[in-house]
Amino acid sequence: MFEQVDSIFGLTTVLGLSREAAFEVVKEVVGPIASSYASKPSAEAIIKRIKRSSDQLSEVVVSKILELVDKPTPQQLEYIIARGRRAVLPEAQKLYKLAIAYKMEDAVNTLRYTWNTYMGKGFVTCPKCGFNAVTPDGYCTICGYVVSSNYIRSVLGFDEKFNTFLKTASIAELNEVLQFGYVLVGERGIYSPRSKRARTENPVLYPISLRKSEISQIIEEISSRKLPI
Repeated sequence: MFEQVDSIFGLTTVLGLSREAAFEVVKEVVGPIASSYASKPSAEAIIKRIKRSSDQLSEVVVSKILELVDKPTPQQLEYIIARGRRAVLPEAQKLYKLAIAYKMEDAVNTLRYTWNTYMGKGFVTCPKCGFNAVTPDGYCTICGYVVSSNYIRSVLGFDEKFNTFLKTASIAELNEVLQFGYVLVGERGIYSPRSKRARTENPVLYPISLRKSEISQIIEEISSRKLPI
């Protein structure tokens, strides 16, 4: 059975894995399938099932390869990024740097697409690598680039959202912002620091310190309110 599974995924022939490493990958693929049967399945039944699910099982294959191979070759890297889907996410930073070193632009583009599809929702896009991977502290988890607060403001459309917040926030929320000196910014808008709604409406929140002019606007807005809320 080893030879057949090895052939389906090209472990030793295409990817150049050692026989020992390929055997570990095959075990990872075959084990769960064999154990899912009520009685011991035939080798033929297992192979048929592997062939039917080869695309989905490639994710299992990639996960095991990443565990076994410290530095994939260009050919292995191409396979890993093209077929790995969610399996590549924990190693995305390492794979990105390797793809850059190998000058594999297509692989970088595929990895970026995979990351942005599965992990990038709500995150600010890094201007250097293009991954939606800028954390709330301004650090890109993929390439390590650090962005400025002004960049985050621009990408999130801070000015427009701040004007909306200024008019729709309660006096209590405005006072809370004055107390802490910053707001939380997400895809859906701007929120006071302790807002529970902010965390349910946005996958990621960015704390943005307010400028003096913005603080003055909040003070003016509070003063202009006739009825306390």
